[in-house]
Amino acid sequence: MKALHALCNDERAAKPPTRSLPEVAHTNLDDQVYARLTMMIAEGMLLPGERIIPDQLARSLGVSRTPILAALKRLSQERVTEWRSRYGVFVRRPSRRELAMIYELREFLEGLSARRAAVVITRNQVEYFRGLFLDVDWDDTPENRRHYMGQDFIFHTGLLEIADSPPLSQAMSSLSVLVSAFSGGGVIRPMRESMAEHEAIFDALLHRDPDAAEVAMRTHLNRTVRLLHREADAADGLGAGEGLGGGSERHRSLSLGTGPL
Repeated sequence: MKALHALCNDERAAKPPTRSLPEVAHTNLDDQVYARLTMMIAEGMLLPGERIIPDQLARSLGVSRTPILAALKRLSQERVTEWRSRYGVFVRRPSRRELAMIYELREFLEGLSARRAAVVITRNQVEYFRGLFLDVDWDDTPENRRHYMGQDFIFHTGLLEIADSPPLSQAMSSLSVLVSAFSGGGVIRPMRESMAEHEAIFDALLHRDPDAAEVAMRTHLNRTVRLLHREADAADGLGAGEGLGGGSERHRSLSLGTGPL
């Protein structure tokens, strides 16, 4: 987020941040290795179901196995990784229902992020976010989805930075890793559909309208919530009108705060 951080300070145009993996400096090593592994999972470099080999990872980061194992234990406590007896450690693969519930939390938190950011965001910052998607190739290939997801991650985390709320950032930190890790290194809905919803968010931010920004962000994420619940309902053998996916309009009104509690 170096480029966006500079833009937040002086509104100058910036290039997207680098995604390289330099060796970890040997200060606060456990925290740094944890942060590095978190980034690798969040950016889809380690995918759900993928085995993590501590020795190999230690060599690539230029550290010993000890901080690697400490970071993996911490990620396991956060339910991002899991240890399998006799097989090793893996990036955890969640159910669609669990992913839907994670997105429910994301909807509320990122709605607040958009509301707060709308009050202080500048035109240059909005155009920076728009520019992240200008070079996206919309052909539906794994490589293009991965690139789109990376740009999407920069947008959402950048908006959180502008919102400037340490408690909100802390709440979003672990959640962002879960969302990125559990989506399998790709987007859940079609890229063009998601991008059209981004445009509604950009427009609300340009007008510095906190109400519209929150609604646009929550509508964007709620559509994913409903899709995931429908998929989970189908996996559970529930028909139309049953489960959280079948009652999608009621779920939408509850989630967006427009219906009875």
